[in-house]
Amino acid sequence: MIPQLYIFLGLLLFSLHGAPPYSAAAVNDTLLAGESIAVSDKLMSRNGKFTLGFFQPSVVSKSGNITSPNWYVGIWFSNISEFTTVWVANRDNPVTDLQLNQTRLKLSNDGNLVISSNASTIWSSATVANTTIATTMNTTSVVLANNGNLMIIGSSSTSNVSWQSFEHPADVMLPGAKFGWNKATGATIKYFSKKNLIDPGLGLYYFQLDNTGIVLARSNPAKTYWSWSSQQSSKAISLLNQLMSINPQTRGRINMTYVDNNEEEYYAYILLDESLNVYGVLDISGQLIINVWSQDTRSWQQLGGGGFGSVSKGVLSDSTIIAVKKLDGAHQGEKQFRAEVSSIGLIQHINLVKLIGFCCEGDKRLLVYEHMVNGSLDAHLFQSKATILNWTTRYNLAIGVARGLSYLHQSCKECIIHCDIKPENILLDASFTPKIADFGMAAFVGRNFSRVLTTFRGTVGYLAPEWISGVAITPKVDVYSFGMVLLEMLSGKRNSQKVCIDDNSNQVAPFPVTAISKLLEGDVRSLVDPKLNGDFSLEEAERLCKVAYWCIQDNEVDRPTMSEVVLVLEGLHNLDMPPMPRLLAALAL
Repeated sequence: MIPQLYIFLGLLLFSLHGAPPYSAAAVNDTLLAGESIAVSDKLMSRNGKFTLGFFQPSVVSKSGNITSPNWYVGIWFSNISEFTTVWVANRDNPVTDLQLNQTRLKLSNDGNLVISSNASTIWSSATVANTTIATTMNTTSVVLANNGNLMIIGSSSTSNVSWQSFEHPADVMLPGAKFGWNKATGATIKYFSKKNLIDPGLGLYYFQLDNTGIVLARSNPAKTYWSWSSQQSSKAISLLNQLMSINPQTRGRINMTYVDNNEEEYYAYILLDESLNVYGVLDISGQLIINVWSQDTRSWQQLGGGGFGSVSKGVLSDSTIIAVKKLDGAHQGEKQFRAEVSSIGLIQHINLVKLIGFCCEGDKRLLVYEHMVNGSLDAHLFQSKATILNWTTRYNLAIGVARGLSYLHQSCKECIIHCDIKPENILLDASFTPKIADFGMAAFVGRNFSRVLTTFRGTVGYLAPEWISGVAITPKVDVYSFGMVLLEMLSGKRNSQKVCIDDNSNQVAPFPVTAISKLLEGDVRSLVDPKLNGDFSLEEAERLCKVAYWCIQDNEVDRPTMSEVVLVLEGLHNLDMPPMPRLLAALAL
């Protein structure tokens, strides 16, 4: 059994992606005594990062938007496009449409923050009456702090706090908030999941730290999923911070802390990079997740995911850092599980990710891989804050991936077709050695056969024409995908990004359409990623570009094998100038 320390680490650790910087906003962050907030009013933190006000939960489904009929007072991120709440006051006491126009959020005479409609109290902060505050109401105020904490303070000093939302959380833990308990009063800070995506009421799961340790449990029916003693907390925090520093997305941006003294015991995480939008959540299924906003994808990001599963980071008892892939869906997950274990589980190559082990218990399917410190290739090519790969690294990556595919196609007992080659499935170790990953769509072709039918499809933008037409496939579908990846490595941008066809035209087309013309004109220099500032080998760039266009020829017969690609990239074989693929020519018209 994995020690509970590492279960705890696995639950907490997720890969984080960069977030956009926020801009300061000169808006009101304070509610004074005698003031109130109606449905059209808001408070905003001084840094512009958080907003407090009335809202209706909603979710986007296949059939359209589903919006709750009820209203709540809550706090949400101000500066991102996806509405995300981080705290809700009246979780189990919603405001109805009939009450809405008469409902206000205000400070009461006894120093409490209340939501009331006419003479009826819907929700109250229920602070213990404080004589000093009650007798000096003119100095009492409510402040929405820059870290998203809503506080009732008795003077201009934030040290005189009678109540704060960080001590009465919903399902979200923000940076700077505590997860722990007060040893003097015995009070615990408990996080409850919400009921569903449009009802923030108390859900089935809770997460707390008390004098017995950490507990993750279900309330109805009562069941403890795991508990963990605090005795090894210092070691846990040390490992957490080591893992944070190893990952390039979190390095120098987050610090995990643990405090245990005579007054309190708690965990917290602190932002070292204030531009990061991040939150931890106990979701409706009882999972602990950390999300970070990615400006590149304009969405919340977790560690990542393959074709049918999510990936988490963990640590084995010998301190080996691992990536654990949990497969989703009974039928589809089983097919992917068998594909991955049957392929990558039986072979080893320096350019293929290593499968360390797997778990097959009931309907649970887990795959344990070596952890890749530098993440996936797409992050380094397309994300603005990632490490820029120099030309030598890019060219060596191309050779490494080509060698890995050549091994799969020609050196295994059966030919293995990966079926989903793309930058997201090319992982990078500490030395930026590429490792092909995610074999959940892999197909096998016996040496006495040349083609195989498969129900799987790869990713749009990397699919060979014959695959789209539904015919049986060959290893040449991987060759086509590899060619599309080479073009993205050359340019540093997605092939789908539109660029001008020529300097004298306002017409735009996807990069592969315009790049073939530049290659035929002998102007490869203009195709290379401008982030390299001209520091690259023109000879290698031309060679890589030629290989890419031979790989994406319409007819699979015209494409080289991956072993031939390796020889060309290594400079041991030459290629003629490729013809323009007919599909690209049609797009250029």
